Amino acid sequence: MAHRRHILSLTTLAMLSCATVAQGGQIVSRLTHPDHAKLPKNAGPTDCFGHEFTPAVIETVTEKIPLKPARLAVDLETGKTTIIRKATFKTMTMQRIVTPRSEQWFPAVCPHKYTENFVQSLQRALKARGFYSGTLTGWMDEETKIAVKLYQRKLNLDSGIVAKTTAEEFGLVSHSDFDGIKN
Repeated sequence: MAHRRHILSLTTLAMLSCATVAQGGQIVSRLTHPDHAKLPKNAGPTDCFGHEFTPAVIETVTEKIPLKPARLAVDLETGKTTIIRKATFKTMTMQRIVTPRSEQWFPAVCPHKYTENFVQSLQRALKARGFYSGTLTGWMDEETKIAVKLYQRKLNLDSGIVAKTTAEEFGLVSHSDFDGIKN
């Protein structure tokens, strides 16, 4: 029974991991998506780009719209008001976009560069800047992606994918690694 519970826990954990990955962005290149319409025209076959999108925020508003006003009668002697007919209203529900959907493309570090040494150096750089508090695992795990995302927000980039500018700032790659990419 304990063995079955353990397998169930691992299965649940695996499903949650997949859901988390699916919510994040993706890295796209001509190599993996040769006909992708939104890649920059001058992108070389080995140039990689991060792709993030944020869904629209929609607000649902319910309003009561008056159709007929109330009819009142006032007794002139006593000043007492009597309702002859109640006001009638129509309830309308509308949706409006609070924040439109946004899409962002940016030069990114290609997946094959995510070696154990690269990720450990990334974690070390994030730790030195106060964005990562975990151990240096060399794995691009959720904790590392969250730290990258928090760091890159100052660049107006809400992504756990390591951007070219972040990798250069941290000294993880040189500018020549991205020669084919024009910002």
